[in-house]
Amino acid sequence: MYTVLHGGDIHKGDLIAVASSSYMSIGIYIGRGQGGSLQYLWPGSATAQRDWHEEQLKNWKGDKPMKPLRISQMGKNFINSPTGTRIIKLNKENITDQETIERLLTDKEVLREFNITVNY
Repeated sequence: MYTVLHGGDIHKGDLIAVASSSYMSIGIYIGRGQGGSLQYLWPGSATAQRDWHEEQLKNWKGDKPMKPLRISQMGKNFINSPTGTRIIKLNKENITDQETIERLLTDKEVLREFNITVNY
């Protein structure tokens, strides 16, 4: 959990907006990392990693079984020094771009396998 000025408490699976340099990015909050960093996934990144992993499984020629997909393999984004004013908790109504909505919905299914409930 992480507390922000606009939105209150953020829990794993909540949608967030993050201010970075000169733009805002949307993501799914994953948790805190080493050193206190804030970690999140961009919409579509969980699905892309799952698809890549499934393709690798189809073509696997190694002598040992391939390891299952893990959340640590997903390309997480992070903020090394998060502050409560740099992150905003979002809700479903804040997301209006159809492509982003579709990515969030497919990520929601992928992350369910990791016991992460995306609050969308």
